[in-house]
Amino acid sequence: RTLPNLSPWSLKLETWLRMADLPFTNINNEFKKFSTKGQVPFIELNGEQIADSNIIIEKLKEEFGKADMDPTDPMDQALASAFSALAEDHLCWTLFALRSQLGFDYLLSDDGFGRHHGSGLMKSIQHLIARPLISRHMTYRAQGQGMGKHTPDELHAMANKALASISVFLGDKPYFGGERPTTLDATMFGHLAPFVYTWTPEGKLTKSVKETYPNLGKYVERVKEKYWPDWDETCSTMDMNTHKNKE
Repeated sequence: RTLPNLSPWSLKLETWLRMADLPFTNINNEFKKFSTKGQVPFIELNGEQIADSNIIIEKLKEEFGKADMDPTDPMDQALASAFSALAEDHLCWTLFALRSQLGFDYLLSDDGFGRHHGSGLMKSIQHLIARPLISRHMTYRAQGQGMGKHTPDELHAMANKALASISVFLGDKPYFGGERPTTLDATMFGHLAPFVYTWTPEGKLTKSVKETYPNLGKYVERVKEKYWPDWDETCSTMDMNTHKNKE
């Protein structure tokens, strides 16, 4: 109820589609339908299934002539690739690993998946079953990726170092690409928004984004206001296809 999608890669893709002004329809995967690669998000385009947000975006740029969503200067392209990797392969995993170690109860709250577990005794039973399953899943993924091997203090330090670099790179520009949004902006928004709108251990990283590196917090709000006018409607109604998409 605080974020349209808990997957930063799914949020990234939908934000990119909105930035590129491409029409699309969301299909609810009901927490059990995944691509042939076992991933979300995935799309269907001309009868073909395409998985992985980066591969999807490259395919859509080619299909719909959206090459201008990326910089043309080789140096800018290199920087965009580096910062994209910093967000997707490093920063988001610090938060995932922290949650695997310090708590994931927000996932079972009504702001997360708890609303799907009924109420009363049934909800308690569902949570009793879900808690160890989620714990094992998150621990296994965090350990396999590598971040899960670090201590909470180390993870907080790594996250703040990454946020500091991202903050310096953004500076006072409206977008990471300058005056207009690029694919990197969709990536950054998808991975920074969870730090602002979902629970972080002790709220430390939320405070970092909002106060220590305020240009990042303002950036998230700026992109949200411009490309997600239906944000509140999406979160309150749980409707993945709001009036904006239907229009």
